[in-house]
Amino acid sequence: MSKEFETVLRVTGMTCRSCAGRVDGALRTLNGVSEVEVSLREGLVRIEHDPQRAPVDGLIAALRDAGYAGSVTT
Repeated sequence: MSKEFETVLRVTGMTCRSCAGRVDGALRTLNGVSEVEVSLREGLVRIEHDPQRAPVDGLIAALRDAGYAGSVTT
């Protein structure tokens, strides 16, 4: 089993609480994701995940499928 990892993504296009809920739902349903924390005000989402089961590119793809752009913060 892989160690949990924390990734913070900047989300583009998230403008309201409903958007934040869609972002949360899109990520929370992925296998390997254990925690999702969305900050609408900052336009960020913090995800705790198993990188082997839920790699970063898979997180970004899930956001894209939900209608949002995501990128890793530095």
